[in-house]
Order: sequence, then C-alpha cells, then structure tokens
Amino acid sequence: GRVRVRVFAPRVGVEEDEATGAHAVRLAARLGREIVIRQGEGSLILAEPRPDGTVEIGGRTEPVETREY
Repeated sequence: GRVRVRVFAPRVGVEEDEATGAHAVRLAARLGREIVIRQGEGSLILAEPRPDGTVEIGGRTEPVETREY
C-alpha cells in the first residue's frame, strides 16, 4: 500500500522536511515490516524492523536547497 505523509516544522525554521527518517523508523516498527519511502526530489528512505526491537534505517537524499537556521 501507499502512505502519503508530509512533515512541517515552521517553529524550528523548516517549512517542509522532505526526508523524515524519524517518522520512517516509527512507521516501520508499527507495521512490523520493511518499508521503502520516496520523498521529495530524490530522497529515498529504507527502514527495516530487526528481531531485537530496533529498526535499521538508511537511504539517500539529494540536496534541493540550502537553508539558514
């Protein structure tokens, strides 16, 4: 299936986070299976629950803009 998720954090100066790894970890753990997320322009997140209760995460991102924080 597909899940469409967007994360906005204007209080910390991020209008939209296109590669939300923290949320990928939670979703993979909740579903109990590997997930592949494609976000924004070239972001890829892979998350896989492990038998010990941790979640392995990796992927790649492509810079789209530089933000001053």
